[in-house]
Parts: sequence; structure tokens; C-alpha cells
Amino acid sequence: MDLWLVSVLIGIWILVVAFFRLNRIWLPYYIIGSVGMAFVIIFVGRATGLEAALQVGVAAGVHAVSLALGLPTEIFQSAPGAILVLVISQDIGWTMLQVTIESSGLLETGVIAGMLMFYPGWSGRKRIWYTLIAIALTYFSNVVRLMVIVVTLHYLGKSSLLISHTIIGRAVFFALVVAIYWFMLTRPTLRTVKDKIDDELMAS
Repeated sequence: MDLWLVSVLIGIWILVVAFFRLNRIWLPYYIIGSVGMAFVIIFVGRATGLEAALQVGVAAGVHAVSLALGLPTEIFQSAPGAILVLVISQDIGWTMLQVTIESSGLLETGVIAGMLMFYPGWSGRKRIWYTLIAIALTYFSNVVRLMVIVVTLHYLGKSSLLISHTIIGRAVFFALVVAIYWFMLTRPTLRTVKDKIDDELMAS
């Protein structure tokens, strides 16, 4: 997509969000704002070096945890974001895990950042603080997902790669992401609604 077209679309998005904000029309403000910001973060992340940095960061985190647990892994220097896992069960050999956009956390970071940064009723400081925490938790969730795959490969061998990656790893990551959304967004929202209801009952 051409840069000028993206710039025009971002400009239109900013104007639409500003319109709903000024007129205090909160539902479309939140939906359009959060979805638009997610797309902006993902596009900027892919257009700049952010996605590659996330891939390298996740790979380095998995490598560090693996070494701490005594599981032999190596960072593949010729392909940043790739991890070589020494498989010691069954036939000894190396298996390469590539940290792609799915495992980098860029998609999840864009979505959760958009939902938190445009959440109405919170102060700017609270939105920024919650967003930073959510991004950090998303990073650790990706490390956990890949660690599940590394551990499974280590003990069960290469034949376990498909089930560990497509089923177990994704199930673990899905559960962790749901937990992040619950504690960072759903739970505070329910608490805010409860406080407002309690205030109205006290006033009446």
C-alpha cells in the first residue's frame, strides 16, 4: 500500500475520531478509535523495524529461559528471530523455530493497545500505564507459548512439532491472552460499572 494513501487514511481516521470525541459520541469513538489504532500500530510495526525487533526480542527471551531450564537452544544468527532447538528425544538433531508476525506479538499488541488507549472514562496516565503493562504481558505470553513448543520438542522429539505448535502452543497462548484482556480491560470495566450502580443506589 502506498505511503500517501496510508497517510490519507490515517488523517481521515484522526478527523473521524476527533469528531466523535468532541461530540461525546462514545461508542463509535471507541470502536473506530481502537480498531484504527490497531491497524496503525500493525502497519507502522511492519513498515519500520518494530516487527523484526519484536521477533528478535521474543527469540532472545525464549533462548534465555531455555538455557536457564537446561534446554539446549541457539539463536540462528543468519535469520534474526529464529531459534534452533536441540531435540534429544528419538533422533538427535536441530529443529528451527521461526518467530513470525503471529508469534512476535505485534497483532495482539496493536489490538490491546487500541482498546486500552481509547477507553473512555480513564485518565491519560491510566491508559498509558495499562497499555504498557498489557504489552509486557503479551511479550511474556509469546515467550511462554514458544517455551511450550521448545519443551515439547525437547522431550517428545520432532514428531511432536505439529501438535505442540498448532494445538498446545496456541491453546496456551489463547488462554493467556484471554487472561490479559480480562484483567486489563474486562475486570476494570465491570468494577467501574459496579461503582456507578452503587453510587446511583446510594443517591436514590
